[in-house]
Amino acid sequence: MKSSLWFLLFIILQKIVLGCSATPLHFPEHAVLQSKELTIQDAPTRYAFRVQLSDSLLYIMDLHATDYYVHTVTYPDMKHRASLMPRGEAPEQFLSAENIRIDQKGHLWSLDANNNKLIQFKMLNDSVHTQSIDLDPNLIRTLDFCFLNDSTFIVPDYSGENRIALLDKNGQIIRKLFHIPSENEQQTAPMVLAQAWRSFMDYHPAHGLLVMATQLGQVLEIYDMKKEILVNRVQPEGGQPQFSKTGGHAVPTGIMGYSDIHIDDKYIYALFWGHSFEDLKTEKILKEGGQFIHVFDLQGQPVRQYQLDRYLTGFHLDEKNNRFIGLDVNSDQPLVEYKYQ
Repeated sequence: MKSSLWFLLFIILQKIVLGCSATPLHFPEHAVLQSKELTIQDAPTRYAFRVQLSDSLLYIMDLHATDYYVHTVTYPDMKHRASLMPRGEAPEQFLSAENIRIDQKGHLWSLDANNNKLIQFKMLNDSVHTQSIDLDPNLIRTLDFCFLNDSTFIVPDYSGENRIALLDKNGQIIRKLFHIPSENEQQTAPMVLAQAWRSFMDYHPAHGLLVMATQLGQVLEIYDMKKEILVNRVQPEGGQPQFSKTGGHAVPTGIMGYSDIHIDDKYIYALFWGHSFEDLKTEKILKEGGQFIHVFDLQGQPVRQYQLDRYLTGFHLDEKNNRFIGLDVNSDQPLVEYKYQ
């Protein structure tokens, strides 16, 4: 009996230390949102995946572009202004685009994982000035990035050694932090584990908080980058990425989880799919994207769930005007807008 009590105490303490939520997520508030379609003129996209708003200009990233990876559209009148990041193998062309972000000076940045480069775009009147940064060759196919400050980038670490890497302004690794919070860490090769734990991220400089959300599971991680500590890890029962190892790769067997995440002054917003791979394989689910935006406070406590009338792949958080600007790849006009409280 004494050993059983000590074992139970150990489990409780372990959960407290790790800051891990092992109970099903319960959102005390629920709301249903209706979209307003925004018609884009002459800006065709195949798979609109990311959108950013800077002043009166929208940047829309096409994940599977045929000609250009990024289109710029004036907002709110929705007129196509220019297309950036031409696809191709020439010196001024690009092989992929994984994400787009706007820096503190209002400049657009993107990531070409196939060329292992970060790219800055400065739009000056009718011309675009492009500057590329070669990423450290020790990085393994970087799939996301965000800004820690004006001279440091945060990227995921796909070697599996750590959770993230910090890069200097020249793209070189400064150091690595944290670890993949997997229950299968000892049984799985680090690189395979890192694939399974592919996550989307966002950073809030005022709070110093980095948030990460898993693509192949339902795990939300919150890190304090100033103190370099884990604040919380939020997941329901069975929420960790489920996968099998095949030929050195992680083959997902669980769910499509989150596909975008944003943090503002008060809350964390994460776009959740929740489709099982079995349902996707058998075509029980025919829509691409997530129909729920999960809202957490800055400590990771569930606050609210928004149910959307469309399935989105990504969204921009316009916190000043209480708007989500979302992307629906299932529609010929993928750009939509939601008002929220």
